[in-house]
Amino acid sequence: IDELRTILLQTTYLIIVGVLVSLQLIELTRKIRPPKFLRRAWGYRELLLNFTFGTLLNSYTIFYFKSASAFSSLIFIGILVVLLIINEFKTFGKSKVQVRMAFFSLCLISFLVSLAPTLMGFMGPVPFMTATFMSIAVISGLYRILKTLLAAKPTLLRTHVLFPYSVVQFIFVVLYFMHAIPPVPLSVSYMGIYHNIEAKQGGYHLSYTRPWWKFWQHGDQTFQARAGDSIFCYVQVFSPTRFKDQIQIRWLLWNEKSGWIPSKAIPMPVLGGRDDGYRGITKKDDYQPGTWRVQIETMDSQEIGRIGFTVEPDGSTGDRDLRTVIR
Repeated sequence: IDELRTILLQTTYLIIVGVLVSLQLIELTRKIRPPKFLRRAWGYRELLLNFTFGTLLNSYTIFYFKSASAFSSLIFIGILVVLLIINEFKTFGKSKVQVRMAFFSLCLISFLVSLAPTLMGFMGPVPFMTATFMSIAVISGLYRILKTLLAAKPTLLRTHVLFPYSVVQFIFVVLYFMHAIPPVPLSVSYMGIYHNIEAKQGGYHLSYTRPWWKFWQHGDQTFQARAGDSIFCYVQVFSPTRFKDQIQIRWLLWNEKSGWIPSKAIPMPVLGGRDDGYRGITKKDDYQPGTWRVQIETMDSQEIGRIGFTVEPDGSTGDRDLRTVIR
């Protein structure tokens, strides 16, 4: 998400989309005659618009999906997938330009919401509001240009530019403060539960007792606990290059009457630049049998990732079959 090539491609596609949607808006008031060198390609402008929208929406769906964990975030991802499908199959009739402007607004805001923390090097309300003001500046500039070209149609600009953008931006702000938007550009690339973790030359040595047939588990997600055991949680969090911030780790225990009971969050620094993600460890000595969960969150409690596991008492005293993986 922080590669210069990716950022430049998205910028190029956004410019193409902005130009094509603006041309559709102008065509509502008068017929456009393209220059001679564009006449052959002019008939393919709708296909080009669908392609660029599809590429952008697909990229942001992937970025959000990699950062999503909470159920509310997955609902947001589902909405993006629906929009991606609608873009491919729906023509929208008389509302086409308004819907296209809404799509453009969504793509623009998504791009800036991921770009601002990438450039600023930290997460939180400040990068988000910076991205919001940047999107307002872009739409204001587009509005001024179109106002010059459509001087006799101020109502058209309000209904087809300002209204779609304002609706999308308002929804985005509300969803952000409801923690329903995944915290791009951060993402958990790996989480696991282990009996022991040692930092050695070459990486972290993660020890587990999981039988081979539970291949879908990460470490000991069915944790067989003996007296004196500690539970280790290993996590890798991807962040952009030059990123320097803090996240927090929270352990939660399920109670039939009270639901999830959280413990105090443990802060963990995150540095960018490692493709596999910044590595961190947290350990719990005071625990009880039951259903547990470990959540990775931003400092404002926006969930980045989670892993669930169960703790079962183990009364045996024989030697354990400990296996080790290096990460």
